[in-house]
Amino acid sequence: MPASEGAPERYDIITVGSATNDVMVHVDSANIITCEDADGARAWMAFEYGGKIHVNDMLITVGGGSINTAVTFGRQGLRVAAVSKIGRDDPAERIKRCLEQAGVMTHLLAHSDTSGTGYSTIITTFTGERTVLVHRGASRELAAQDIAWDELAKSDWLYVGALAGDSWRLYPEFADFAREHGIKLGLNLGTSQIDQGLAEYGRLLECTYIIFQNDEEMRRLTGVEEERGDHDEREICRRLHDHGVDIAVITDGRRGAMASDGRRYYTVPAYPVEIASTVGAGDAFAAGCISGLIHGRNIPESLRLGAANAASVVSQPGANRGVLTWQEALDYVAAHRSA
Repeated sequence: MPASEGAPERYDIITVGSATNDVMVHVDSANIITCEDADGARAWMAFEYGGKIHVNDMLITVGGGSINTAVTFGRQGLRVAAVSKIGRDDPAERIKRCLEQAGVMTHLLAHSDTSGTGYSTIITTFTGERTVLVHRGASRELAAQDIAWDELAKSDWLYVGALAGDSWRLYPEFADFAREHGIKLGLNLGTSQIDQGLAEYGRLLECTYIIFQNDEEMRRLTGVEEERGDHDEREICRRLHDHGVDIAVITDGRRGAMASDGRRYYTVPAYPVEIASTVGAGDAFAAGCISGLIHGRNIPESLRLGAANAASVVSQPGANRGVLTWQEALDYVAAHRSA
């Protein structure tokens, strides 16, 4: 895939992953049903079967891992382009407009002639938690021939989010490419890859500079059982470092996040905020943290910048409407220094 005219000499970062149009539906009347057994508790969002459910609010916006992270990088002043596959339809144009408004370059987006742009219906209830109905659409078709590899070679960083459908086959290609070209690789694995564990993805992790997964995902990836205290989190990080990861970041929602660089452990609390929707929180945290590192901040401050971006995003509906500019992120952290 050739790059378009006007491509920059260098990029700070290029993001790879899904691109969707999101239909955000807020329903306060949902019921939360929790069942607990010897292995823990699980919860379900429930509605009356066959009923007509009143919707409190609805918003149509854009999302997907590549898009959400690219918006943060663009708004925080970095030279960024997004890589994803979209259709040739109105939702694709909406995604392009969102990226361009955030200062993100769109010339590396690929187009499908057979599938439409992906869609998600995101149902949020009174808790702020969400259930997502997702149709990956064209995103699942992303393949090696859709990538402008010469352009990727001009980037200092590469952030690869969850890859759906057949596009998961690109993970090792991105990893090898990053290692061969001295690119720092940021990673957020999808569900299928997480469940295959370290034995299957050890080669990929050898090339990974920083990985972001939530607490449950990290346990499934590394095979570490939950324990009291932080011994289990430290063991997760140790296993990832043994496989070549430079920085491991474990996110845990309202509890904040912890990270390790193999020498020290760092923790950051989640900033207290009234949650409108948790959609996009993980992408906002990862992108805010990486942005901090690219701007020359150390790990603890970068974690706080990621937490600030995530707090702002969850305080508004939509996966990226609350994304902070670089100065706003700095001001947020300064204003909440005692949090």
